[in-house]
Amino acid sequence: MGATAQGKLPWVEGSEAELTQHYASSVVQQQDTVFSAKDGEREDGGFKITRGLSQRHRGLLQATSDDWARGSVEEPKCRLCPGAEFSNWDLYKRHCDLSEAHPLKLVFCKHCGDFFARTDSLKRHRTSRPPECLSVTPTEAEAKRRETNKIYEAFKKKLEECLKDDEVIETPFAQIIKQMFPNSSKRGSRQQSRLKAPRAES
Repeated sequence: MGATAQGKLPWVEGSEAELTQHYASSVVQQQDTVFSAKDGEREDGGFKITRGLSQRHRGLLQATSDDWARGSVEEPKCRLCPGAEFSNWDLYKRHCDLSEAHPLKLVFCKHCGDFFARTDSLKRHRTSRPPECLSVTPTEAEAKRRETNKIYEAFKKKLEECLKDDEVIETPFAQIIKQMFPNSSKRGSRQQSRLKAPRAES
């Protein structure tokens, strides 16, 4: 259905409800032709925002209000780690859950108390224990685990608030822990958190 030069819909016989239903179905048909099912990619190179995203994944997604209205983003990006690039939604979700900058859960080395967001990283650490791991006493390891868990719970709560309100996360979780335990075998997160607070209107 075309529009007039003034941008208004032309008069069509029938009820307003029928006109609205016709318009809505044509929009759905147009969207269906634009999006392909493979990895949520659009034919024009963008990515349809998939229904398979959890609330956490959606909160971490770097997307504007226009992106949400359109139902797609140019590419999946993490709000806290904008430098990370993902070619599909599975890689994006994996990052959201397993990045040490904002881990979904923690696993610990029983020898030194260092945390890991990924079990495969912990396995590599245990297989070839670095000197920092070998020098920790069991008492020190337990104290580190307790303190790391305490900080993690506070970080997780702050992250949830920030994702809702678009506030600032100043430091990634891994960097907080590295600052607390500088002699740890952890290097700290390579990702820099950049979740920005809304700008004040001037």
